[in-house]
This record gives sequence, structure tokens and C-alpha cells, in this order.
Amino acid sequence: MAREQRPLVSLLIPVKNGMPYLEEAIASALHQWTPEMEVIVRDNCSTDGTLAFLDSLHDPRIRVVHAPEPVSAGTNWTAVCELATGRYTKLLCADDTLLPGGLERQLQAAVDHPEAVLVASRRQIIDAKGRVVIRHHGLSSLVGVFGGAEAVRKAVLAGNNPMGEPSSVLFRTDALQASLPFTEEYPYLTDFDMYIKVLSHGSLVGLATLDATFRLSKSSWSQSIVGSQLQEFRGWIRSLLTHGVLTLSPPRRALLEVTIVAKFLARRIVIAMTPLLTALRR
Repeated sequence: MAREQRPLVSLLIPVKNGMPYLEEAIASALHQWTPEMEVIVRDNCSTDGTLAFLDSLHDPRIRVVHAPEPVSAGTNWTAVCELATGRYTKLLCADDTLLPGGLERQLQAAVDHPEAVLVASRRQIIDAKGRVVIRHHGLSSLVGVFGGAEAVRKAVLAGNNPMGEPSSVLFRTDALQASLPFTEEYPYLTDFDMYIKVLSHGSLVGLATLDATFRLSKSSWSQSIVGSQLQEFRGWIRSLLTHGVLTLSPPRRALLEVTIVAKFLARRIVIAMTPLLTALRR
């Protein structure tokens, strides 16, 4: 029997109770002009309408995998990434979307820079109803091509996650799978921590293009653990310093502490002001 051709990209959607946004997420994935693509959805024992919706899908590019028992979000992310067979991997959370042409632009950047293990783009922040809260967000000083160590330093010193949520990032699959599993110790930073690990294998390409959305909603994982985020980020930085992933002078470390607090306060303000901001834009 002839061996099936390896897809160019694996688009992975780990999900638990993904309704009502899952349908929009999958539609945004299937609308990408990328013929060599597999879409793998790993359901983590959903109890809402997710299973019925997944059963209604008949696109041959989609494969649905059911977890035998409920697991943590990080474990579900790890399990679905282990299933990827494409040269590149895109993770998409069930309440986020890809903007038209976004995956194609990231894939082109990855092909143009074979040393790159991670491609990141800017994203839109939307509210629960899909209204735009912030039109262009992310990357800041990370637009361009950067060696892995330089990208890690710039990213961490930003005091938040400038590369954004998984919807705005494309991995080279071999580097991603070599860096698994996703951290369980720092659940809020599980994506950022993975970016840092992946960048030990190669470089970053940061695109100024707007290629994805991130939804501020009660169902989003980062919102469900918002109360512990600041202390978790501080603990994660200490871990990077302890293990030699990052080196900082005492003055730089003090400045980073101030930056972290400022960024988290700004995030809290944006979350609190989201209803007002969206109402003013109607």
C-alpha cells in the first residue's frame, strides 16, 4: 500500500465544552486556503452541545478524537499535539478564530525561514459577542527575525506574553513535539512556557500582519484562572532564572518586576472596561 503524503500543516483544536464558539473556530480553520491540511479535534469529555456538533461534521479534513476520561487542559493540549503529522502545527482554542489568509501567511514565513521553529503574528482582541475590543495587539519589538535566545529575552522582558495565544502562533512540528509536555505547574503560562522551550530549537519570525483573534469570554481558559496570574508569572520567572534559561542583572530584574505588575494591571483594566468599550463602538 502506498504511504499517504504527509500534510503540510496540522491544525489542532483541543476542546472541552466549546459551544457556542467552536463552530466559528472550525469554520475559520476550514476557510484557510491551505489544501495540505489536517484538522484534529480532541474532545476532553464535553458535556454541552460539543459532541452533537462534532458528530454533524463531514469534512474529510477533520478527524475527531475523544479523550477516554477528563484530563487537565494542559494534558489535553499535549495529547492533541502528539497526534500532529504535518510539517507545521497550529493550535486553535475553541473560542478563538483565524482571520482570512492568516495561516497561509504564517506558513509562507515558515517556508521562507527554514531555521524558524515558531512564527507569530498580531491578533485582534474580541469580546464574547465577537465585537472588536483591540484592533491590533501583540509582538511589539518582536516583529522581524530573531535567534531563539534573543527572542526569549525580549519576550520575557516584555512582562507579558507578546507572542500571544496559540491562535496567533505557528510551530514547526518537530520542535514542538520535542518540547512536550505543556506545563501543568503554570497553567496560565502553559502556552508562553511552550514558546520558550520551542525557541531553544531555532529562531522566531514575527509578522506585523493581523492573522487571528483572541476572545475575552468567561469560557476562555486564561480568564478562568485570572486570580492567580500575577503570582504565577513571578514564580515562572524565578524558575527560568534558576534553570539558567534566562539571566538578569539585579537592576534588570527589579525593572522586570515593575513591568510585570504594570502589564497585569493594564490587563485587568482592559477586562473590566470591555463592556463599556464595546458599547461605545456600537
